[in-house]
Amino acid sequence: MSEEIITDNHWLVITNPKAGIRKLPKQREFIIHTLNQAGIPFIYKETEYSGHAIEIAKHYTRRGCVNFLVLGGDGSISEVINGIFAANTGDTSGIRIALIPRGTGNDWGRFWKLRKNDKKSMSVFLQNNVQLIDIGKIDYVVDGVPDTRFFINSVGFGLDGEVTNLTHRLKKYTGSFSFLYTIALLAAVFRYKSTDADITINRIKHSLKLFTMNIANGCFSGGGIRQNPSALPYDGVFDMIVVEKPTFKDIITALPLIFNGKITKHPVIKSYRTDVIGVKCSESIQVEADGIIVPGAHNCTVSILTDAIRMIVPKSELSRS
Repeated sequence: MSEEIITDNHWLVITNPKAGIRKLPKQREFIIHTLNQAGIPFIYKETEYSGHAIEIAKHYTRRGCVNFLVLGGDGSISEVINGIFAANTGDTSGIRIALIPRGTGNDWGRFWKLRKNDKKSMSVFLQNNVQLIDIGKIDYVVDGVPDTRFFINSVGFGLDGEVTNLTHRLKKYTGSFSFLYTIALLAAVFRYKSTDADITINRIKHSLKLFTMNIANGCFSGGGIRQNPSALPYDGVFDMIVVEKPTFKDIITALPLIFNGKITKHPVIKSYRTDVIGVKCSESIQVEADGIIVPGAHNCTVSILTDAIRMIVPKSELSRS
């Protein structure tokens, strides 16, 4: 059987049927009908397991596909990004991605004001307003073998990674819902222990007791929490916060500020802007990228790829800076 024909006008539609709590068949029917009605050629693929979207996106990028429409959440679009960049096809700035949200957290979509409304999201898609965006890159070594992970929204270390890990574990028993990350945060924050670490920011090394660190391309994480409220995914730098060993009072007074975007005003928070960060921890800690655990990445270099790919966004959201 011959493979599908792919032109520069074709869109690869990648769906994670397990993302979020919405029923897929009705959404899929609407998306396919709208694409057909608009005369847009497409190839439709559903993922079957964790990491499958990486394999699909990598395969089709190497076959010359330059348009990717993701029906899913933060993890789904992150996997597609990883597949595109893992393909190593050269300049990616001509590749377009679009998002129809169906995930639980939807932090990346939230930044662009893309809500879980299929009609409005498809209207944005059909208008085809594109914005060049930056992509994050994590380089690390596992068992002596170099590895790389890309991220579109943010990467978290320490408590941030532990909360993500706990969230995934709770999902097995409770299912997905929007406040699950908050519940996991409250369950972990008072018992998590800091780790000795060397963090290099703007070529200055900081030796500290790392409690948590979030490096942001977009300003939302954890289902709407704004750890780095000023982060913009098209300004060529990361916004980041670092927290050393906090006191009980620090935790109690800082928690409310996470939800109103004023966390950077708390004295326990250290904020930075940079395009590259070095991380070296004395022992293994949890690391998450776009809500996906990255084993072995606690010793790594995080860097930014500027103007790396094009994203279809609402006209009102073009270069908001």
